[in-house]
Amino acid sequence: MLEKPKLKKQPKKKRSKNMFGGILGKKFFRKFSKQRRHIFAALFVIVLGLLIWSGFLWWRLFIAEPKYATESASGGETAVENASTSTLAQRSIDGVMMPVEQATSSLFAVMIDNFLESRPPANLSQASLVWEAPVEAGLTRLLTVYPMSTQLSRIGPIRSARPYFLDWAKELNALYLHVGGSDQALADIKSKDIFDLNEFYRGWYFWRDRARARPYNVYTSSELVNAAFIKEGASQDFAPKDLAGWIYRPENSEAKIYGRFGKGLFIDFGPMKVEWKYNWEKKVYEKYEDDVLQKDESGAVIAAKNVALQITSIEILDEVGRRQIKTIGSGKAVVLTYGLAIDGMWQKKDADSR
Repeated sequence: MLEKPKLKKQPKKKRSKNMFGGILGKKFFRKFSKQRRHIFAALFVIVLGLLIWSGFLWWRLFIAEPKYATESASGGETAVENASTSTLAQRSIDGVMMPVEQATSSLFAVMIDNFLESRPPANLSQASLVWEAPVEAGLTRLLTVYPMSTQLSRIGPIRSARPYFLDWAKELNALYLHVGGSDQALADIKSKDIFDLNEFYRGWYFWRDRARARPYNVYTSSELVNAAFIKEGASQDFAPKDLAGWIYRPENSEAKIYGRFGKGLFIDFGPMKVEWKYNWEKKVYEKYEDDVLQKDESGAVIAAKNVALQITSIEILDEVGRRQIKTIGSGKAVVLTYGLAIDGMWQKKDADSR
């Protein structure tokens, strides 16, 4: 293992005192202006559920004094209309109201590129759960999770596997789609018994868009994924996992949520500057990269009701910049929800656990 390269100290950047509105006073800036830490983070985020983003970064959380929220949840769309409430249940992966028979669905996870040349992604806004983590050169990659019942004609662009993403896919018992991978990731897929679809060997479940430059042109669809799930035998081996540990706040709930005001989160990945800003009218967090609001191919804004920051360690392994990220263990976490920030802990005992 090569010696971990030293990180250069980043110059301080001046910011307008009014950049994030009048809710943040002098006490906030005294408390957090110097609170820049080298960390790895995972962020839960989506419009009707969770998404997870992570990275080795500088971070600053825009929060203030303890408050509580009593606002009703935004009138988010449920997946089914004109159905009796007695026939609906919360989908286990994201809390969306679904017919009972669809509430517990098998899942598939897709490695999505986040390099500038690969954007915009296809149907990222429709994911139920997404992890974002750094790969080489300080760039990031996304692990997007969808229920098998999702109907999407295009998902991508799909890229190669990295080891730490496998532990997150494994905890959901999800079918894992990728295009090749690092040596360690490919070895872990075998040793951890992860059912995967590698475009190198099962190319008929993918296609390449000739209008896009390589390697940012590999896509799949939910129809192809479902066909693979059945034909390759995963329907028997990868049954839906019990996600009962996740508790979702019902739509239109007036229950109080206690925490500090959390207007957003700023993340410096190095090449990428990511910010999650809370939209008070829509009651969602919206993603910006380099001050540009992020959208997918459909034009849908990348937004989330919940954003969770999971703090852990990361190590650069070689001159290429491959990372080793701690996914097993425990650490601090911060959850942003309904404009509030709540301190907490994360814990994962092994690759199979959540």
